[in-house]
Amino acid sequence: DDIRIPMVGGWIETEVTLWQPVEYPLWSVVEYEGAFYTLMTLDCFDCNLDPMVSDCWGAIADYDSSHNAYELSEHEYVVYDGRVFYPETDVNADTPQVGLNLSLHDPRNYNLKKHMVRLAIYELTKLIAPNNVSVVRMRDYEDSMKWLNDAAKLRLNPQIPRKVDDTKKPVTDWQLATFQTDYDPYRNPWLT
Repeated sequence: DDIRIPMVGGWIETEVTLWQPVEYPLWSVVEYEGAFYTLMTLDCFDCNLDPMVSDCWGAIADYDSSHNAYELSEHEYVVYDGRVFYPETDVNADTPQVGLNLSLHDPRNYNLKKHMVRLAIYELTKLIAPNNVSVVRMRDYEDSMKWLNDAAKLRLNPQIPRKVDDTKKPVTDWQLATFQTDYDPYRNPWLT
């Protein structure tokens, strides 16, 4: 039931030093007797006390995939495979909930959905069999990229429903970047 972004590494490895009885800046990560610790406070810090004795040091827990409440912070350290990491992006999985991040009848524009699905199918096909992508998938990919590029530059009307103003009437439609030569629509039959 977890929704995670595939092939995205959300963790960055942090630098770890062996503990020495020297001054450390706040949030330093050290290794002492096979365990990892971070300096959580400088109040009453004594550099001669090792992390096992001093209350200024906090032990870093192992990564647990069932724990889904990691903070997006440079000090949210976890230990994985004998190394220490902190999150670069939000590493928590989204739980699908109807009405919150999932809707029964997708209200998004049909054209956008169609082209995004084409791109997703092409990327999945490339991952599964990189040397065996069909011509149809490549043509769909190129057509969709062209359509999305033109829609982003407003060369065509993406036909996205417009916001409604206070009088319950739609706000002005998209303006198109065209090469219109005349305001008479009969002289520009290609312009819609």
